[in-house]
Amino acid sequence: MASDNQGSFPECGVSASGIMKLRNMLNDIRQHVDFAHRYSERLVSADIAFLAHDSSLRDGHIGDDKFHSAFQNFREGTRDESTQDLLKLKMRRLVFDQAAALDQATGSTTFVVHIPGALPPGSPSQPEHIKAHVYVPKAALMEIELKGLANPVPGIVQMIIKEIGVPTVSRYDRARQKYWGTSRRTTLPIPRSLPLVEGMPKPIPDGSSRYLFYGQEETLFQDPASYLASGRSGSDVETDEGTYDTLRRSVSSTTLASDVD
Repeated sequence: MASDNQGSFPECGVSASGIMKLRNMLNDIRQHVDFAHRYSERLVSADIAFLAHDSSLRDGHIGDDKFHSAFQNFREGTRDESTQDLLKLKMRRLVFDQAAALDQATGSTTFVVHIPGALPPGSPSQPEHIKAHVYVPKAALMEIELKGLANPVPGIVQMIIKEIGVPTVSRYDRARQKYWGTSRRTTLPIPRSLPLVEGMPKPIPDGSSRYLFYGQEETLFQDPASYLASGRSGSDVETDEGTYDTLRRSVSSTTLASDVD
């Protein structure tokens, strides 16, 4: 008679409890402590991939202002908020790693932009409050650079933040209010917008193909005078360029590095 551990595994999505159940089914890691310690990151990635199998086929219409059923399963199976954050990080890294493996093995380019739906409490659904985690292969960027072309990635990401990110966080906020039955942001102060970082940020960590972009406020000038007043000319140009480059390096190395990826 087959044991319970050999039965079918339910399609319940990714959660901490699901990972531990799967690990108990596959093997007792207490019997292989050294192996489990050495390859703990890989084992967790394998567990997530198993639980996430065919998720893109189960992504149909879920109703207005509602979360996918996997959202509730994730929260119920991962009660601790710090564990939720850690698991989200590992899921995002797995997506990036799978994309990189596909590109490296086939000479292709996969472009991944992940925009978290949840914003810090009090944040409005505006680009300057939205972050985007991005994977783009180095080979594609080097080819663009070799041809002397401008890097299109920053502009593409900013467009995605505005056109897809804003609807994403807006929908999340409405679904959140239904899910929890409250509107927790109404009386909270609005956080400061994200730092302005022009161009391509530094990869996190160095040498990787993982990037963190900050959304930018869309500024429209009403008349030529206000447009021209936004810059300086003459003898200030050389000084301004040096100051800007120094500030950009400082922001890229400190503010961006403070975000876990």
